[in-house]
Amino acid sequence: MRIKVLRAEIAEGGGAPGTVLDDRLTIACGSGAVRLTRLQREGRAPAAAAAFLRGTPVAAGQLVG
Repeated sequence: MRIKVLRAEIAEGGGAPGTVLDDRLTIACGSGAVRLTRLQREGRAPAAAAAFLRGTPVAAGQLVG
């Protein structure tokens, strides 16, 4: 599934790049982390992270990329 990140913010955290750190879509980067706040699935309307997660669960520890 393709996801377009429309908005993100810098967040605290760390770990292997691409690892989901929590239930708020905080993703580890090489140094630090980002929290995805607005996303768009292919063929869908843009959505806030909370709405996206209601329809597409993403668990902490999952690797995205």
